[in-house]
Amino acid sequence: MMMNPLPDAGPGYRPLCPRDWLAYESSLKGLLRVREPQALARYAAEAEATLHQIRTLLLHRSWRWPLQHLPLMLCLGPARSGAVYLRWRSYPLNLSGMAAWQALVQDISQPQTVRDALLAIERDRVMFNMQMSVTTFILRQIRECTEKLTAARHIAAAEFPATTQ
Repeated sequence: MMMNPLPDAGPGYRPLCPRDWLAYESSLKGLLRVREPQALARYAAEAEATLHQIRTLLLHRSWRWPLQHLPLMLCLGPARSGAVYLRWRSYPLNLSGMAAWQALVQDISQPQTVRDALLAIERDRVMFNMQMSVTTFILRQIRECTEKLTAARHIAAAEFPATTQ
């Protein structure tokens, strides 16, 4: 199921909804039913690809409004694990943006709609990062499981002299 990564036409930030997560949840359900490493890897890769679509959707929605009007960016933060998480960055200094996010959310001179949107974006960011972490962990476990099964098959296929007791 492909999502439309383009921003909505309506005003304001529209948080991610259950429909946005549907394809990802479908891939995860496949993971729970399969016991063959190759099939598990396929479902996990599908889940990861769907998360990339969700990430694009979230970035587009948040940039459209309110972030394009604020000194704050939601950007990609690659990790050593290979996962790409969403991080706040302050603009134009390109420093860690969590403090800038907090200052904007607590700034009573900001319109309440902006502060509410920032809170909704943060909730979506945290949930996305958690799902990315879970999927990355599952992919690593599948790789390790596949390696162990391959090693076990090689050991079982090797010919050993009969042992006597």
